[in-house]
Amino acid sequence: MAVLRALGEAYDWLVFNGLLAVKPGEASGFTYITKRGRKVADDPDAAATIRATRRLDVDMHPLLAERVRRQFLLGEYEAAVLLAFREVEIRVRDLSGFDDSMIGVPLMQEAFSPDKAGPLLDSQLERGEQLATMYLFAGAIGAFKNPSSHRQVDYGDPTVAAEAILLADLLMRLLDRYQA
Repeated sequence: MAVLRALGEAYDWLVFNGLLAVKPGEASGFTYITKRGRKVADDPDAAATIRATRRLDVDMHPLLAERVRRQFLLGEYEAAVLLAFREVEIRVRDLSGFDDSMIGVPLMQEAFSPDKAGPLLDSQLERGEQLATMYLFAGAIGAFKNPSSHRQVDYGDPTVAAEAILLADLLMRLLDRYQA
């Protein structure tokens, strides 16, 4: 009986993680290995990939959710991270009213600048918090968007890529407060 329970739990885990699916039009219980299941079967680090994918199984910001998650699920981690942070950059530019010539770290520094009263400066915050917000956005863009803009980046660890995407998600949610 214990063996049957263990097999049942293992089967449910495979279905829950999208590695097996019920065949359409077949009697209940007939399953097949999904595309994801075949891909994971060939992945020497399958457990890490599954854990990282589950990290992104959250209600992501609408401007990121569909395209970023799709790239990630295709195993295109660098493209997913770049896309997520490019959306942050575009949104900061749009909300601050700058033209397309303002990009990257300088854009973040201008948009959130306490010294120049940047358009996204939160005047309710203490100066140290204003600087920290500017550095948060500038650092995130500098660390996660810029490298992929200039060279090949290997996210060998899908968890790092997932966490980077979640940081972009947080930044997008922080930007929601500037939306009228």
